[in-house]
Amino acid sequence: MVREEPPGGPGRLLQERRDRRRRSQRRQGLKLVFLKSRRRRQHRVWVWLCVLEANDGCCVYCGGASETMDHVIPFSDGGADDSSNLVPACHRCNRQKGDKTPAELYIGWDLRHRWSGKGTAQKSDTSGLCLRDMYLSVHEGVLGLLDDLDTVAAEIADPKRRSWFLRETPGNYPYDLCVGWYRACYAEKVAKAKAEGWPDMTPEWLRRSST
Repeated sequence: MVREEPPGGPGRLLQERRDRRRRSQRRQGLKLVFLKSRRRRQHRVWVWLCVLEANDGCCVYCGGASETMDHVIPFSDGGADDSSNLVPACHRCNRQKGDKTPAELYIGWDLRHRWSGKGTAQKSDTSGLCLRDMYLSVHEGVLGLLDDLDTVAAEIADPKRRSWFLRETPGNYPYDLCVGWYRACYAEKVAKAKAEGWPDMTPEWLRRSST
């Protein structure tokens, strides 16, 4: 005699779990197809200089000298590949950040220095703090980092500043190794323009034609 399983029994729950897993795998598969179809663009010289010279030419994460551009929302996770999602960073921070968001990076840094990895989630063997307490204490630091990112993003997006870099620095596509050379060539010019409040370099004839 075969017993019929009552509605809502273990078999149904197991099938629902399998269905959820298949739906999740399909979504992940579609996401991977989308991400693999994307290609990083090769940014022009003026974009590189516009981003790298923001934040006084310093890495937005550690304050060291900027050396490269970092995608705030990782490109590998669907982040935009344009100046609205780019900030100046050093190579070390860019490598450590990888495919993490700024919040994940900051929290990881903080816990790496203050959490020994031993004890339990309720109590560290060294500090005596639980993970909840440590996260709450780092919350203000994350908000501070996000404020800094907003400030740098606003500086990069400033129309007068962008217009100056577009008109006064090369527009060709560089090899990544040439970026440092371009920065050195235009360092004095950039510093002077910044001190003058990014003067409008639009040619006079173009100004007249736009009025």
